[in-house]
Amino acid sequence: MGLQRRALKLAGDLIPRMQRRLIDQRSEERYSGIVNRAVIVFRGQDYIVPVINISSRGTMIECDIMPRIGETIVIHFDHCSPSQGFVRWVRNGRLGLNFGHELILG
Repeated sequence: MGLQRRALKLAGDLIPRMQRRLIDQRSEERYSGIVNRAVIVFRGQDYIVPVINISSRGTMIECDIMPRIGETIVIHFDHCSPSQGFVRWVRNGRLGLNFGHELILG
């Protein structure tokens, strides 16, 4: 497989999953309704995005951008300092970000 074709496999929904997860492998609870929206900076452009859920280590947001897996996105929640998020997955207009450090939710 050529280098360019291999790079395409790292673009979100191009990574196939043969079977749905049968168990929840998350290490902590996800919360809905604590944060309703955030501003992300993706490739130099700001986007206001809905927050689907959040935990101290990551978040799921809704947007129509197509980042690469592992790409860094700056995310800013109201009344908080901006944080770095690393793209872990992209699927059907949603993406999962892992924070660069643990957030205190409260």
